[in-house]
Amino acid sequence: MLKIKKIHAYEIIDSRGFPTIEGKLLLDNGAEVISSVPSGTSIGKYEALELRDNDKTRFGGMGVSQAVTYINDLLGTKLIGISPSKIADIDRWLLQADGSRNKSKLGANTCLVLSQLITKAAAKEQNLPLFKYINSLYSQLFKTQIKIEKIPTPIFNTIDGGKHANNNLDFQEFQIVPSSSYNFATAYRMGVEYFHELAKMLAYRNAVTSVGEEGGFSPNFSTNFDALEVMIETVAEKKYQLGVEVFLGLDIAASHFFKEDMYLIKDRAHPLKITDYFEYLKDLLKKYSPLILEDPLDQDDWSSWVKLNSMISRETYLVGDDLLCTNKERLERAIKDKACTTILIKPNQIGTVTETLAVVDISRKNNFNYIISHRSGETNDSFIADLAVAVQSDFTKFGAPSRGERVAKYNRLWEIEREELGK
Repeated sequence: MLKIKKIHAYEIIDSRGFPTIEGKLLLDNGAEVISSVPSGTSIGKYEALELRDNDKTRFGGMGVSQAVTYINDLLGTKLIGISPSKIADIDRWLLQADGSRNKSKLGANTCLVLSQLITKAAAKEQNLPLFKYINSLYSQLFKTQIKIEKIPTPIFNTIDGGKHANNNLDFQEFQIVPSSSYNFATAYRMGVEYFHELAKMLAYRNAVTSVGEEGGFSPNFSTNFDALEVMIETVAEKKYQLGVEVFLGLDIAASHFFKEDMYLIKDRAHPLKITDYFEYLKDLLKKYSPLILEDPLDQDDWSSWVKLNSMISRETYLVGDDLLCTNKERLERAIKDKACTTILIKPNQIGTVTETLAVVDISRKNNFNYIISHRSGETNDSFIADLAVAVQSDFTKFGAPSRGERVAKYNRLWEIEREELGK
């Protein structure tokens, strides 16, 4: 049985230009693994907290040197000589060491980089691809087997808005989703080709083709519906059949424009009360029939979520991100109240790998859909790609098919399909 010989963490810069944590773990046979963790821009109030230095003289207060010190001088040293196969025990130990409900003492970023390192080391010890090890870990923890049969369908972010772009669009992401009937290689090619065609369509309209935080274009359209119309025109230009070969998706991130019990949206001249906003959503659903509808309502308006879920088409995935924040208690409430149909799962919203798998387990046992997702501040680590395959998520959400930190994850999915599935 291999043992941990050394753990060393340090700061790196994420895709937004802010510090985050990367770590290296050395096993006693000389094998080494490396892992890094992301950070969000649009942060739900119920997700676990990341630890930042708040020293304004260094990286504007965004440094993570304290978290690095915790790993190098406090936590990592106590793991020397421990087998990485003890991942469940180590994650429990991290929770006990933190002692808070939201990782406010050690930080979700501190805990997650350690948890990911241990998981990768355990996979290395067993000589398994990471996705196969995580799959076996889930089976071991929850006494239920997930059969690995496919690569999850990608949700491609093509236009950025909201907090992710400096433009007039309220919605955070405008997405294209290939049919799940395609294999990943075909879906990936469709997403890439669509992305380049969209660039041409935007340039033809003299719209800005610079990109936002997640790699999507950030044109300065007047309304959200304008962006949707260009997306539909691009589908037609590619000769894809909308609603059959490809679908639209939206991350509305409504909490971003919900102020003083009103929805302030540029598609309407005046702020909307919830009754008027519901009419707006009905119009949107009727016109565009999105397959994915994420965070269309404020994160605390449970009754409106329940109402929307009762009237929305069963063919639409009503997704809770800010609503649920990969939080087990909030997920259980959503299931009980029938507030939505799908949870967006982000490991850094909860802080450890085994806690993430517990959220997957709750979803699976209740026939609740789940999507493995990235964050706006990403690294080149492809851990979540392996996670998505391991738990057979309904979809993956890694951003646009551009920018290194996004395509690192898509390319890993492609590699798994090409080289691992069917073995």
